[in-house]
Amino acid sequence: MRAFLGIALLSGWLVDAVPASQRGPSGAPFPSARVVDDRYITARGGLEKIRAVRTMVLRGPPRPNGRPGRFMARARPNYFLVGEPAPTRDFAEGFDGSSWEFYSNPGLVIRTTGEPAAASRHTSYFDDPLVSSLEPGWKVVVTGSEPIGERPAWRLRTTFPDGFQADYFVDKATWLVIANRKVAPIHAFGEAIRTETRVSDYRDINGALFPMQFSEYVIATGKPVDGEVAPAWASVEVNVTLPLNYFSPPPEPETALARTLNAIYANRMIPADAMRWYRDLRTNPATSGLEVERGVAAVGYQCLKNGAIAAAVLLLEANLLEYPTAAAHFGLGRAYRAAGRERDALAKFKEALALDPTYQQAKDALAAPAPRRAAREGAR
Repeated sequence: MRAFLGIALLSGWLVDAVPASQRGPSGAPFPSARVVDDRYITARGGLEKIRAVRTMVLRGPPRPNGRPGRFMARARPNYFLVGEPAPTRDFAEGFDGSSWEFYSNPGLVIRTTGEPAAASRHTSYFDDPLVSSLEPGWKVVVTGSEPIGERPAWRLRTTFPDGFQADYFVDKATWLVIANRKVAPIHAFGEAIRTETRVSDYRDINGALFPMQFSEYVIATGKPVDGEVAPAWASVEVNVTLPLNYFSPPPEPETALARTLNAIYANRMIPADAMRWYRDLRTNPATSGLEVERGVAAVGYQCLKNGAIAAAVLLLEANLLEYPTAAAHFGLGRAYRAAGRERDALAKFKEALALDPTYQQAKDALAAPAPRRAAREGAR
């Protein structure tokens, strides 16, 4: 195969039986995906040096408020971690063969499913799709030529092993990836949004180039996805020996509240069982005297995010009965919207604003149309 690639590079193009759909405006054929892929890998330093980098620990610059900067660790083949291991961390997420999230308050340690798990899995690959395409299960096709800014680039449609697709853009001069585009929900209950990520700041890591800047924008508005562009990684440690459990979630906090909240989530696909755990939460002497509004709201949100809509509605209805706050009204409204009960959802958003006229999430929910995806789920 490598001999074939060498021949392809010498000729520059694969010209045998090239259909019109694979030719540019001038009639010249596009390069094959194999040619672009090989040039890209060569530009980065070669496959051997790329694969010799097995772990990376990345840190961003300190935040303006004095808090530590971003943290991410990655390892082959599919490990990643956000949130540096420390007793004081309040949130973390990662992939150790499956996706997980951790919230120190109220002590949730969850394995995600559905779209949240898929997004985590797509992030977990150590190599990008062009390098990964040398392995079974990946597909790459050159679909055209398109500038990114003022830089001419080849557009390649990549297909992940689970069928997810994204377009990658390879600079015609440097043969490095300079952007990618995808369509995916940005937030748990949002519509799928088309975004473009600009890729830059390639640095020499043990003889191979790796990008350190990823700036994602909403294509329709041109605005950064998270409101602002995250700075480039400030430092990177390579091939660090990490503990076996480094990429796994922290242990569940040893409290009765955390134990019961995690049990509710674990039983989310059987609503009656989830509510049985909830009733024990409110009657068990170890937890009955605790304020649990935020904890139950957090579990209800995670149930919604991970597709257990029926359990979420029951939990958040019970939470509202006990804690008739603006936040509880909003949480139940969000659950009703996910269930396709739009009239009930609007009523709860309005009640949240009646209790707290400054509640911005409720204002935004009233202004937003009912998500088509949520309506379909509610109709099932």
